[in-house]
Amino acid sequence: MKSHGLKFKKKWGNFHKWVLFIIIIAMTIYLEKTGFFEELIQLIGNFGVIGVFISGLFFAYSFTIAPAIVMFVYFANSINPFIIAFIGALGTTAGNLIFFNFVKKDLPDEIEEIIKKTGIYKLKKSKFRWLIPGIAGLIIAAPIPDEIAVSLLAIEDFNHNLVMLFSFIFSFFGILFITLITTFF
Repeated sequence: MKSHGLKFKKKWGNFHKWVLFIIIIAMTIYLEKTGFFEELIQLIGNFGVIGVFISGLFFAYSFTIAPAIVMFVYFANSINPFIIAFIGALGTTAGNLIFFNFVKKDLPDEIEEIIKKTGIYKLKKSKFRWLIPGIAGLIIAAPIPDEIAVSLLAIEDFNHNLVMLFSFIFSFFGILFITLITTFF
């Protein structure tokens, strides 16, 4: 029975995770069109900056990043973008630190496989090792999942304090960019 499961995993890999990711993005778009997020923001808005912090936690993970971006956009209508970026970055840093603790114990197979396929793992042993923190920082700042960036920092043996610093600074600028764009357009 186990061999059948291994054959399935080998053939389909992480297909189910990608399907789930696409479904979540589609649901996020649908819920945004129906006004669900406006109601959610009003509800979370009663919590003020705590709602922004929760959005920051969501911003750190692949399956919740799309709703987090929508929530930041809605918050930008009523809260200063710099406050959103600061509080949201605190939430993202907390989320990344939680993930970092898991990664330090055991790097998830999917992420390790991605890192090995892209050749980033070879950077650790090369003279371009100094690029790893920069690559991780760009990933954290971009509105894409932070799991790969945090895994890179774990591979590079960053300590908790450096991960927190990196995560906060780059998340701050990424969230600030998102909220400033939405206030101008």
